[in-house]
Amino acid sequence: MDKTNLDYGNQLIVITGGRGIGKTQLAATYLPPSRVGEVFYHDSEDSANNILAGLESLNLSFGHYNSLRQRFGDLPGEDDLLSRINDGKLPWIDNKTRNALIDYYLYILDDLKTNLNPNGKPKYTVYVHDTIEKLEAGMAAWVTANKRSAGVTTEAFGKLWSEGVFPLYEQFLSAIHARGIQTIILTSHLKTPWESNRPVTGKVVPSGKKLLYYLSRLMIWVVREQKNPSGAPAGLVLKERLASLNVAGDEWQVERRLPRRIPICTWTNIRKYLVNGCDLINPVDGETLSTYEDELIQDLALSDKQMELMILEAKRDLELAKTQSVFTAVTQPEQIETIGTTTDSPDEFTNTVRDLTDSGLSPMEIKGELMRKYKIDATIPAIIKALKK
Repeated sequence: MDKTNLDYGNQLIVITGGRGIGKTQLAATYLPPSRVGEVFYHDSEDSANNILAGLESLNLSFGHYNSLRQRFGDLPGEDDLLSRINDGKLPWIDNKTRNALIDYYLYILDDLKTNLNPNGKPKYTVYVHDTIEKLEAGMAAWVTANKRSAGVTTEAFGKLWSEGVFPLYEQFLSAIHARGIQTIILTSHLKTPWESNRPVTGKVVPSGKKLLYYLSRLMIWVVREQKNPSGAPAGLVLKERLASLNVAGDEWQVERRLPRRIPICTWTNIRKYLVNGCDLINPVDGETLSTYEDELIQDLALSDKQMELMILEAKRDLELAKTQSVFTAVTQPEQIETIGTTTDSPDEFTNTVRDLTDSGLSPMEIKGELMRKYKIDATIPAIIKALKK
């Protein structure tokens, strides 16, 4: 088959959807059968059991497969984690569960460090983590146990993610790419969104953190499609950065290749679209979103815009942490950071920070206000240090 944009450069692909729709099948079949030995697979729910049986019957196997569920059977199920997260709570009920989630996260890091490229030689090209809810909970647990080194200023769940887990997540993905993996595929379940401390009736959104939306090259929401005789799902394209780039005369031509809805969502069909393109003006049957599907995508895009500034600020706050390997920096030494200010008077900076605090702003909000009003790129630790004077 012709090569496509999926065959060039490092990339993150995110697949979300309800249970039993086809997330695992889509993730597991990214590479053709002849290259399935290049797949490094972490399975949190034994979702790939049927895939494994099918591969065995064909005398094939993943290059590396690890059933995390068999090793960590006492952890809360994905549904329990989702319920707690949906309620706005931390995804553990006691220190024992939190420590178990930390062990889960560290075990994943150790398995990657030990087996991803043994002897320093790249062996795998695709990493699959199916599904990510426990991985994200493990990251959150690790951050709460290492708040200062992770740059976290509060126990509030939203700040925990924006200040600590988002940069750690990006570092985790970058470290995997650095070890020879070209394509990372993450799968996630669906959850009920909350607004004003209440669940939104009749709505569902991907449970993975929104940072993945920004980092991904392709994000697909698989849905059941009764018209497909093979049982393959359809795919709602939440995000794609796979447009073709051509030159006509002395002008650039950028053309989207994927429709908003892929009627039969398999990699064979996705690649055909990337080669042949689609007619966005006159879509064929099955390429048009239903009203409900369109509302789902619009809601997701709106919430992403609202979170963009927070995510970018959090990533900048922990730029130093991202320079260290996630596989070796399990606990990092405390960093003493200087106050970032354009003024010659530290007292003026301290007084400004206190005034903003008195107005009810959090440290993260103060950081944004200092940049917006005074062009001061202060760090969160510097702001907290000023408050303690």
